[in-house]
Amino acid sequence: MSFWTLLVSFAPWFSLKIISDLPFGNPLTMLKISIVVAFVLCAYQGWKDKTRSSIFWGSISFFSFCMVAVVLTTNMWVIRHMGVLSQIQLVAIAFGSMAAKRPFTLAYAKQHVPQELWNHPRFLRKNYLITGAWGVSFLFCLALAVLELNGHGPGKLLVEILDDGSMLAAMVFTKFLTRHPTTAETPA
Repeated sequence: MSFWTLLVSFAPWFSLKIISDLPFGNPLTMLKISIVVAFVLCAYQGWKDKTRSSIFWGSISFFSFCMVAVVLTTNMWVIRHMGVLSQIQLVAIAFGSMAAKRPFTLAYAKQHVPQELWNHPRFLRKNYLITGAWGVSFLFCLALAVLELNGHGPGKLLVEILDDGSMLAAMVFTKFLTRHPTTAETPA
């Protein structure tokens, strides 16, 4: 799985995070804009990329919900809990895909590995490991979001640094594991 593939698959989530935090205008307006952009990115991914892994389905369902709850009806409870709700969704995507025996990284990894290796135990194990690492990262970010929501967080700046650092660590871990092929991925 390439860095760019990862970046593109999480583009709606990155757009939500980045655009909603921009210091332009009203924060509610920026949040609504970020949700619309994220929804459009999801729709584009669904149209352009036929992979449609659990990341896609989890993202499109979350941003469809946000389009109704935040953009159309301005539900203040949802708005107040957006950080926690988004992290719960990401945790559900990661661990739910593992529980369904289809780790979300599998669809992307299959694009780079010969088909005869797709069911090899080492290839599958590596995808469970990578997806699990992402799940742990999302759990950490969920804990930060809950602390921040309840006023017990270490401060907005530190939360952002820890949140971004956790995502970066998951990306580096993914890159490291995908650069070191298992015997199942190397030709005999």
